[in-house]
Formats: sequence, structure tokens, C-alpha cells
Amino acid sequence: MDVKVLGATLLLVLAAACGRGKAAVKDSVVASGSGAAATSGSAPTCQRTGHWSECTVRIRLDQAGLAPQSGTDKVGELPKLAPKPITLTIGNAGVAYYLYPDTASRRSAAAGLDTSRFIAQTRPVSMKNETTLIENDNVLVLLFSKNEHQRERVADIITGGPPQP
Repeated sequence: MDVKVLGATLLLVLAAACGRGKAAVKDSVVASGSGAAATSGSAPTCQRTGHWSECTVRIRLDQAGLAPQSGTDKVGELPKLAPKPITLTIGNAGVAYYLYPDTASRRSAAAGLDTSRFIAQTRPVSMKNETTLIENDNVLVLLFSKNEHQRERVADIITGGPPQP
């Protein structure tokens, strides 16, 4: 076989193989939540708005292998904040998150939290059993866990930012 023909054939095969995975991957969610939209004949999907929504937080936790389940049994005492919290259980920990319309409202709410009870994810947990506070864009997350590895994983997921449009 001619070297030019072999090279052209190889190039075509590689181009075809590279083009296979270009279909848009859509985040799906088992239960519909705020920000979910149904597509024709498929499961509900999360709209990518560039901000966190109920379903994008759940999907990110699920994609990280944390298997979030609805429930409040692992969530401690919650502060009184304007939006209603969404509560989840991930393993032996509880998560509560609050969705705000924008970053400024989230910052304002976080500024009012007791810093002896709610500590930033960058601070180590002490024997006082503090709750980890994780913030990004329009979401404020409270993680009820003393496990440093779990704290780091959840913080990485949230501080990585919301899915972009």
C-alpha cells in the first residue's frame, strides 16, 4: 500500500474516532428540582445557567461518588436564613444548602453566621464540633462532618463553581 494512501486512511480513521464523543453531555437528575427542564422523551435535565440550582448541587455530589440522599437525620441545628434549606445525607454526614438569587445576598447571609459554630472549609475542625461553611457564587453549603477527607471533597465540588452554560 502506498504511504500516502496509508497516511490518509489513518487520518480519516482518527478523525472519525475523535468525532464520536462530541455529543453534548447533559446533566440528568432522578428527581426533578428547581432549574430542571424536561427534554422530549428523556429524563429531566438541569439547565446550565452559570449559577447553582437544587439539581446542579445534587448532580455534582452524585458525580463525585458521594451518593446524596434526601433526608435530615444527619443534619444538625440550622441557622435561620431567608431561603429554605435543602437537606441531604452523604454517607455519615449531613449537608444543608441555601440557594440565593445572587452572590451579594449569599455573602450578606454568610456574614451574619456565628463564626464559632460555622467555620470556613479552610479551617480544621476542632473538638467543638463546628459545622463547615462552604460558599460559591449563589450557594451557601453547611456540611455536618468531622471527616477531613469528606470536607475536602465537598469543598472542592462546590468551590469548583457551578456548571457553565
